Amino acid sequence: MDNAEAPYLLARHVHLCICGRHAVLMDLRRDTYVAVVPAHLLADWVRGWPSAQAQVLPCRETAELERAQLSRARPLIAQMLEQGMLVGEGGQGRPATPLVIAPPQRTLLEFDFDERLAAGPGQAARLALAWMRARSALALRPMHEIVWSAQARKARVPPERHAADPARERALVKIFVHLRPLFYTVRRACLLDSLTLVNFLAGYGVYPEWVFGVKTAPFDAHCWVQRGEVLFNDLPDRVRQYSPILKV
Repeated sequence: MDNAEAPYLLARHVHLCICGRHAVLMDLRRDTYVAVVPAHLLADWVRGWPSAQAQVLPCRETAELERAQLSRARPLIAQMLEQGMLVGEGGQGRPATPLVIAPPQRTLLEFDFDERLAAGPGQAARLALAWMRARSALALRPMHEIVWSAQARKARVPPERHAADPARERALVKIFVHLRPLFYTVRRACLLDSLTLVNFLAGYGVYPEWVFGVKTAPFDAHCWVQRGEVLFNDLPDRVRQYSPILKV
């Protein structure tokens, strides 16, 4: 079956990335992750799903491999349809094309801590508001609503206002990092930290990307804020361990 004619699409709240032998699905509505092994297992069933590299095998082995994969794929497809992760032709879906973003090379966290900061009560109040909004959202709202709300806020901004302003962004991140310990610790708090930073920057008309990533063996999920190759609240060596699965 040609992949372009595959019968199913990913539901719009489901996102895909490839981590080695694993295809990882992020289901925002159920706030859960699902792994598919091998990564290409559903390539003949879901449009856009990455295919395996061609292997030269004897006809008998090829037929046995296809039968084995078919027997594994069918119940998985049925389960994903039941859970609303896949939709049929005419449904509200999209091809399962993995996210590609620029690998991070630099971080705004690398600055001179001896520099004098122009942070004052106004910036502290804005950060307090951004933090309270992030904390209450994570406590009271489902993840898909939080993500869609951030997407909608960004979509309301005219495209010309999305242009990067490195000097201003660096100054705002310095203020954010300087004041952040007044409200919370970043240890195991990537969601709170990234959403707080996104809220804080939006208050100044700055809209970078909020990125979610995963890794396997062992499995872990993480999120951070970046624009192009520049990270706002993390380090390149750490982030490069993760495969991006969603950007907001």
